[in-house]
Amino acid sequence: MTAEKTARSWVEESALRAAGAAAIPIPVPGAHTALTSAIEAYMIYHVAGIYGETLTLGEALGLIPTLGAGIVARKAATAVVGETVGWIPFAGWLLKGAASGGTAFAMGVAAVAYFEKKYPGREAVAFDTVSIKDWVKTALSHLGFKK
Repeated sequence: MTAEKTARSWVEESALRAAGAAAIPIPVPGAHTALTSAIEAYMIYHVAGIYGETLTLGEALGLIPTLGAGIVARKAATAVVGETVGWIPFAGWLLKGAASGGTAFAMGVAAVAYFEKKYPGREAVAFDTVSIKDWVKTALSHLGFKK
């Protein structure tokens, strides 16, 4: 299977994870932005791995803003939506989840395009992965959130 097809499938799954995580009401300002950033970095890490590249946590987090100014703007808008209407029960939670999922999906598509341009037509590579739980803990710590 091609790396592009495998990576796009991973992006779709990751966007659903980001949407679900953002829709959960957490009463800590900025917590959703940090959590979805960790999920997006995890997604980028896996997209790179599918293309046969190995990224560190810092490199994966660093790719988030470099994938395009439009994505950064959408990420900022998602954070604003999340921290404002995200407190409205049910409707706000759904809107917040949809905004985060859409942003993660757009970021994932940009990551696939980045790696596909760099390695056109490459076959998917099997690679060792880490659990999302461990990844998110490490990423949140890296972003300044402590236990």
